[in-house]
Amino acid sequence: MTDPASTSSILVVDDTPSNIGFLLETLPHLLLLDAMMPGMDGFETCRRLRQIEALRQIPVIFMTALCTAEDKVRAFAAGANDYVTKPFQHEEVLARVHNQITRRQLEQKLERANLELESRVTARTAELRAALTEVESLKSRLQLENRYLKQEIAETVQPGGIIGTSPMLAAALRKVALVAPTDSTVLIHGETGTGKELIARALHEQSPRRERPMVKLNCSAISAGLVESELFGHVKGAFTGASERRVGRFELADGGTLFLDEVSELPLDTQAKLLRVLQEREFEPVGSSRPMRVDVRLIAATNRDLAVHARDGRFRLDLYYRLNVFPVDLPPLRARREDIGLLAEHFMQRMARKLGKPLRHIAPDTLARLTAHDWPGNIRDLQNTIERAAVLASSDVLSVDWELRLAHPAPGADPGLRSDSVTAGAAGAADPQLPSLEAMERSHIVAMLRRTRGVVDGPQGAARLLALKPSTTRFRMKKLGITKSDYLNSG
Repeated sequence: MTDPASTSSILVVDDTPSNIGFLLETLPHLLLLDAMMPGMDGFETCRRLRQIEALRQIPVIFMTALCTAEDKVRAFAAGANDYVTKPFQHEEVLARVHNQITRRQLEQKLERANLELESRVTARTAELRAALTEVESLKSRLQLENRYLKQEIAETVQPGGIIGTSPMLAAALRKVALVAPTDSTVLIHGETGTGKELIARALHEQSPRRERPMVKLNCSAISAGLVESELFGHVKGAFTGASERRVGRFELADGGTLFLDEVSELPLDTQAKLLRVLQEREFEPVGSSRPMRVDVRLIAATNRDLAVHARDGRFRLDLYYRLNVFPVDLPPLRARREDIGLLAEHFMQRMARKLGKPLRHIAPDTLARLTAHDWPGNIRDLQNTIERAAVLASSDVLSVDWELRLAHPAPGADPGLRSDSVTAGAAGAADPQLPSLEAMERSHIVAMLRRTRGVVDGPQGAARLLALKPSTTRFRMKKLGITKSDYLNSG
């Protein structure tokens, strides 16, 4: 590296104050300044240099005979970079000049790098802001399109995906529209497969809580020992196997809606804790004594007559009153036959998309048979029938070529709503001494559950006796409408 001190030019300037202006014209790399000068001394000269922007960063070395500590302090306070006292060695002065010029060159290089970096950051920031503006524009456009599509769907389908125009369904939906904007507890009653969850979803989507989640829990699918943990959560170490904290459904639904399906299947001790949550808006996780406050709108559903259960001691009467603030009764499908064609058409189109088949029509005789059938499993039963017919279809016309048999009545079914003609037809078509395959399966599962006292899992559970997976056993129980009252309340 070439020594900057050995290659620099030396300019000697006399000690008149006016020469500060001359320095502005030449902008030297370094100043050697004497302290004792007539008129304005070196200390004042250095202070003035530091007040001028163009000269502020030029290194200044004092060369003077003043060697007291006070003079050195004055020099550095005025802005000096170094201080050399006489007599001095030439090599020492050259070394100090070299150090100051090198330091200043490095500072200038760093300043240029910083300016370049700031320029690049500014340009990149402008690019990111432009990209962010474009993203925000696309986001607004997507939101508008989403809102439009939701509105278009809402105009063709009832809230929550509910399909139908029958007077009984319309009356139920009017109730939904009235109670949805409130926080009132709603009790939905209807047979299995009538769409209770869809009504709960419609209540949530039309409520002020629609931006928050709707959390669901099927009370009949959870064993009695785990239902409290599912509802209220538990802390670590609350019981054997509780290796970490679990968030319960009430906590998950905070600010939103909690939908309890088959609420009649809750154990009595859990019903008491649920009543406390409804009354005080707080609960304690399993294994904790610290209460947790929640803001949850509760929607319950059942296919049982809770008033009868309460009268018989199988359901708490005070909880029944708390749940039955605003009842919504859903009609069975046999009570709204005018909707069967719409539902069948809807399920056919859905299966056509799913299977990739060009299904366009339902055969007239099939539609007549579907409309005349009683559908003990209600909408779910109809959906399963249409799915089977779609799988079997070999053209664009959907047909049901098998006999529609009546299985066991749906839980909570009203015999007065059954069709005499269809019932008679089914009785004449099948030997009343021979139960259907589905009825035999249901009877067998109930018998195994009675033998295991309702236990599904484990080596002594009903799933092992049935040679099924526990999940498959629960699925069959749900599909066949088997609830706790079928196997726990029998002699």
